[in-house]
Amino acid sequence: MALTRRTFNEMLEGLEENHSRTLMGRARRANRIAKSVHGRSRRNAYEVKARALYFLVKHMPERTEIRKDIVLTDFVVVELKGTNRGLHFPAARLA
Repeated sequence: MALTRRTFNEMLEGLEENHSRTLMGRARRANRIAKSVHGRSRRNAYEVKARALYFLVKHMPERTEIRKDIVLTDFVVVELKGTNRGLHFPAARLA
């Protein structure tokens, strides 16, 4: 039985997939925290969420989908491809 070795690019792709899920998880946790606190803590939690989503959009565009929010026109919805759960992100921060 022959051993199959993964190429370097295949390893990187696997790491990128894990990293994208980790970033989305961080954004979701920050969003959940932001909804339960007030003041500076809320702003900080939303900033953590925004930075995680920004990194996903800018550095892993092939793994994300961006769509306009019909109701909140100043926001877009960022989600990982193949999922149906996204998070709001200020559209102005994409420019």
